[in-house]
Amino acid sequence: MQLTRQEKIRLSLKSFGKKNFICKLISLPARGFFAVVWSIGRFFSRNVKKLGVAFMVLLLIPAFSSIFAFGNKEGEGEEWVIDFDINDSPVSVVDNIAQQPSDDDKTEEHRIEQSEDESEQHYEEGDVEIEVSESGDFSKEDMFFAEESDTEEPVAEESFADEIIKEYLENVDETEEDLLERDYTQNYDDYEFDPEDWRLRLINKSHFIPDDYEFPLGSLGGYNSCDKRVIPDLVAMLAAAREDGVNLSIASPYRMHATQIMLYDNKITKFMNTGMTYLEAYKLAGQAVTIPGASEHEAGLCFDIISDDYHALNDGFSNTRGGQWLEANAHYYGFILRYPKDKEYITTIEFEPWHFRYVGVEAASVMYKENLTLEEFWEEYLEE
Repeated sequence: MQLTRQEKIRLSLKSFGKKNFICKLISLPARGFFAVVWSIGRFFSRNVKKLGVAFMVLLLIPAFSSIFAFGNKEGEGEEWVIDFDINDSPVSVVDNIAQQPSDDDKTEEHRIEQSEDESEQHYEEGDVEIEVSESGDFSKEDMFFAEESDTEEPVAEESFADEIIKEYLENVDETEEDLLERDYTQNYDDYEFDPEDWRLRLINKSHFIPDDYEFPLGSLGGYNSCDKRVIPDLVAMLAAAREDGVNLSIASPYRMHATQIMLYDNKITKFMNTGMTYLEAYKLAGQAVTIPGASEHEAGLCFDIISDDYHALNDGFSNTRGGQWLEANAHYYGFILRYPKDKEYITTIEFEPWHFRYVGVEAASVMYKENLTLEEFWEEYLEE
């Protein structure tokens, strides 16, 4: 009878163990070890198919998790991101997030956490208050103001509006007098609007920024950036306000897609800390912070604007000189109050007297005259 290799080894170890007591101590563990190895080998040989299926399932779990990470965004299987270089290089929403925060922005995550702690919203288990805001948690963390002194006056001798204007004039063949002499008071009632005009792009929770959308990014005073094509009219508006004794500053201009994701994830975590499940927190986060890809800040077309005597992003800004000046004059320079009062049922965003969106002088003039939101303007002038 032909012995198997396993039986030969087992008999050899057994014979070796009979020589003396020491050999027996050596052979017993060896026989046990080989018995375990043979049992494992036999198990795998008999269950190859089952083990293969289990291995494939484990490989597919991470793939499916990433696909459904942003399930609220229809028709997309992967998240898109923004990369840019400040100059004339176009920003594409299909590039990876290679940009890291500059030295001025390197504490951004810390400041976001701080702004959440200082937020006026209160989250208690079973009684969560929600305010739908395009600015999300950006109340203080990326303003252009320096740290304030005990007198609550800006430390910098020059305002940030001054720095933005100065930087712009250094790169163009214009003076500040030229800015103030521009004619922004024409009548555009008969202007023919183009739905493909980049200035009129509708961005909200129902209209995400397309994956192939690109725009040139320009610097604002060396601190932050926006769509470069907006800067001439923005600078003219800041100069005109300063001429009228109103010193404006910019908060939250262009916002990277990665930052919007961080805001969204932070809000989910905050809700989960109240005892919610992930799904419950995910749904509420979409009401409190704009879903990544649906924020105008990511397209470089909007600005949260404050003044030197009022730094908070809240309703009180509408009662300040800066807020009232913007409401009365921003349209001359191509900007609209994007989320006006009593229009929340249309925009789905709470009243934000600080949030101004660039749409171009022609459209802004018509929208101001007819008291239209961007959504209403599209329905009235651009949709067939």
